[in-house]
Amino acid sequence: MNLQKIEKLISKYEQGDTSLEEEKILTDFFRNEEIPYQLRSYKDLFYFMDAAKTEELADEDFDDKVMATIAAFKPSPSIQSNRIRLYSAMAVAASIVLLFGLYFQFGQMNQVQDTYDDPLLAYAETKNILMKVSGNLNTGVDELKNISEFNNGFEELNKISTFDEGMKNLEKISMLEETKELITTKNN
Repeated sequence: MNLQKIEKLISKYEQGDTSLEEEKILTDFFRNEEIPYQLRSYKDLFYFMDAAKTEELADEDFDDKVMATIAAFKPSPSIQSNRIRLYSAMAVAASIVLLFGLYFQFGQMNQVQDTYDDPLLAYAETKNILMKVSGNLNTGVDELKNISEFNNGFEELNKISTFDEGMKNLEKISMLEETKELITTKNN
């Protein structure tokens, strides 16, 4: 089976868009012994789904019993009254916190005083502070240049996958060597 087609079907399966025929194709694919490494995590899922189809409930009236139990459940009045009390207490507490916040926000606004009498001095001091903030911000941005080195490290790690593919090819060669040995020993 084409691996790309299987990956597309898995994507559709995860989104809930597969038909029964497509799910059967996936189930049949995952019954095989040789499954690509990146898809092995799905094997247990499809094995479970396949095994669950054959299970049956011991009691045929199970659904009716569950529905009757759900319909018969009525929350006790004490639980509802406790819930109402809790919500009321939380509403009162939230209101108090809101009132304190408003008092400290707007109640102290009238107490703000101007610290500079000369507007040119205030402008010069503001400009000086903003220059310091800008310098600190630029220093922080310079540190972000190290991220490009971090990305280069990740690119180097991606070369490991190429190494893994090479190792798989070496496994095939070793199997070929073993086959040659078997053939030569049987011919002798």
